[in-house]
Amino acid sequence: MAQSIFWLAWSRGVVQLLSFATTVLVARILVPADFGVMALAGMFIATAGLLAEMGLGGAIVQFRDLDRRELNTCFWITVTLAAIAYAVLSLGASVIATWFAVPRLAEVLPVLALGLPVNACTVVSGSLLRKRLALDRVSQAEIIGAVVTLPVMLCCALAGLGVWTLVIGSLVGWVVRGAVIFAFAPWLPGLRIGGERASLTTLGITMLWAIREQSDVAVIGKITGQVTVGLYSMAKDLAMLPTAKISSVVFLLSSPMMAELQTDIAAMRRAFFRAVRLTASIALPASAGMALVADDMVAVLLGPKWLPAVRVLRLLCLYAAVRAVDVLLPPVLFARRRQRFLFWYFLALLLAVPSAAALGARWAGAPGAVMLLTPVYCGLVTIVTKEALAELKGSFSELWFETWPILAATAAMAAFVLLLREITFAGRTEPPLIELILLSVTGAVTYLGALFALGRTVIGEGVEVVSWILRRHHFD
Repeated sequence: MAQSIFWLAWSRGVVQLLSFATTVLVARILVPADFGVMALAGMFIATAGLLAEMGLGGAIVQFRDLDRRELNTCFWITVTLAAIAYAVLSLGASVIATWFAVPRLAEVLPVLALGLPVNACTVVSGSLLRKRLALDRVSQAEIIGAVVTLPVMLCCALAGLGVWTLVIGSLVGWVVRGAVIFAFAPWLPGLRIGGERASLTTLGITMLWAIREQSDVAVIGKITGQVTVGLYSMAKDLAMLPTAKISSVVFLLSSPMMAELQTDIAAMRRAFFRAVRLTASIALPASAGMALVADDMVAVLLGPKWLPAVRVLRLLCLYAAVRAVDVLLPPVLFARRRQRFLFWYFLALLLAVPSAAALGARWAGAPGAVMLLTPVYCGLVTIVTKEALAELKGSFSELWFETWPILAATAAMAAFVLLLREITFAGRTEPPLIELILLSVTGAVTYLGALFALGRTVIGEGVEVVSWILRRHHFD
């Protein structure tokens, strides 16, 4: 377990750094319209991939006694559905391109869809690794994929390939990561299939989540056009970058852990609140800090052509912070067999969030979409939080007690950085890089100082986790 945490933490840091470097370097060469085409194509690929997977990966992690026939069934179902999805997207690419008024989609979508069967082949292997908490192997596969992808994308961008840089980079990353995972997992598919354990509710949850997850891009792309959706997708990638890796780590660890502890409410409760504290202590200040320095960050990292994305980036930071923490809720409800409630929750998300985004986009473009969808999303998250806390025999007052030092330290950081900008940098002409560095360092020091004064429990837990990461050999 400690070895898995070691690799998971280090790999997420390395992958995040490589992803960030790739995004920044490629974005300085390409134009927002290229990212707009890729965002629209990626929306269909991500949705189709999740639909093809049908929640079977999560089922493999959750069930303890799956036999080989059932694993074979999962493999052939996902591969078959992925092949069907590839055929549908390839044949319908021209219709999709016409509907979005983005002709380039007709060329990009069939090529990018090749990743669907590639990813489907590793669903069972990757799930078996996560089930055994062999997260070090999963992490190593992601690092290798990121290391190979970065130079490939840079070469393509410098060669003037435009949007094909993003397409080729995605395909290379998927192929390399899939090959490594398949090599690590001691399982190969067979032809004997069977098994009766299947949950239509879980399948429904997966389908609803897959569609909802990409609905904002579809709505904004249809209403505002490919340039605006390119700016929006870049802003969303940046806003989610610090928290997305945290969320993936937390989800990979919490899903099998909550499934294992599902009959021990006290242990689940302790694990949940500990995960909330550790996740919030990173996600909240990271999102708040990014919102405060968004203009300098975009100017320094991406260049002037991306400055229209600054307003959307600031608005998305609150959404990103909530997303980083709410990933802890579904594993609790899944472990407690609340799939039916989750189905209705994701259905409500699918109906309410895109509707709010559409109204906002027609009102004020991408910023309007974010301004309306964020409170709707947060309201629905409040409902699912109440249910998860009830399963753990907890309450909102207890959640507040566990997180108020983090909120207070984040507020102190924000106030100090804003004051510093208004007093020290107002009317001055320092280069954006200098201002970005000074504000970032000052904010980090202020946050850590305030958290040390108010939340020593969080500091202690953070130090403990860091010691696990840095002193791996004590646990091997």
